[in-house]
Amino acid sequence: MKILPTKKQQPVENQRVFTVGVVGASDQEIETIQRIFTVTRYRNRCYRPIKLNNSTHNKPHKIDFILMCTNNPNIIGAWRDSRFSTENDNRPIIFLARQSDTKLGKYQLSSPINPGKFIKLLDHFTIRELNYFPEFEIGNDSAEFSGHTMNGLRILKSGAQSSTGPKVAALVVDDSLAVRRQMHVEFQLRNADLDIAKSAEDAMLMIAKKKYDIIFLDVVMPGMDGYTACKKIKKDKLNSGTPVVLLTSRSSSFDKIKGALAGCDAYLVKPINHNQFETVYDKYTESIFQREQAHAS
Repeated sequence: MKILPTKKQQPVENQRVFTVGVVGASDQEIETIQRIFTVTRYRNRCYRPIKLNNSTHNKPHKIDFILMCTNNPNIIGAWRDSRFSTENDNRPIIFLARQSDTKLGKYQLSSPINPGKFIKLLDHFTIRELNYFPEFEIGNDSAEFSGHTMNGLRILKSGAQSSTGPKVAALVVDDSLAVRRQMHVEFQLRNADLDIAKSAEDAMLMIAKKKYDIIFLDVVMPGMDGYTACKKIKKDKLNSGTPVVLLTSRSSSFDKIKGALAGCDAYLVKPINHNQFETVYDKYTESIFQREQAHAS
C-alpha cells in the first residue's frame, strides 16, 4: 500500500478519520482526489486516502470504504477475482467510471471528477453507509443550523424509514432554545412523541401526568437543577423506571459521580453529536420495540 501525501494539518480533537482505499486511479485522478480531500475541511471528520494495488501481500488492515476507478478494464475483474484483500471485499464502494459505463453500484461518479458532485456524494455516502454525521451537534449554543448541517439532516430524513412500531414517548428538559430545537429535530427523525419543558418545575408537572419512555434532562437550569429533578423523577410513581439522560457541559469525574448518585442512567457532555445521541437513544429504547415484538408473537 501507499499512503498518498497530504498537506500537514493541525490535529482536531475527537476528529474521525476515514481511511479510503483508492483502487485503479491514474496519476491525474489521484492528484484530483488528493486535492479534494485536502482542501475540503470538516469540523469533526477527514479522509485519508491509501493507494491499493492488487498484491495480497501489500494491503492495509483497516479500510473504511473503497474508491474504485474503473477506467482500467482489469480493475473490476481483479477485484472480483479476490486478487485484492479479502478483508476489504465487503467494504462499501464509490465507483469512478466513464460516462458511457453501465451502472456499477449504488454510488457512482463520472470521470473526469467534478469536485462539487464528489463532495455531495461523499456527504451522502458518509451519512448513509458509514453512519456518521458529526456536524449536527446538540448543545453548541447556536439556534441556527449551517447549510451543511441542513443538507445532512435532509439526507438523514430522506433515508429514515417510517416507523411501524410503537412511538417512543420522550421528554426533553432544557432552558436553552438551541438545545430544544436540536433535540426536536433528532426526535422528528425518529417519529417520536416528544414533549419539551423549559424548566425542571414545568417538567415535574408533566411527569406527574404521563409515563415517558426516556427523559433527557439538562443539569444547569434556573430554579431546580437537573440533579434534584432526576432524584424526584426516580421517586415518581409513573416514571421511576424511566431512563434519565443528563445533558451537561460539565465532564469532571465529580459531576459524573453526582449524576450517578442522583440516579441518572446516562451522562452526555455537550456539545453532543448526532452519533453519540443515537447510541444512547437506541440503547434505552430498544426494550420498547422488543416488548412490542413479544406481544405481537
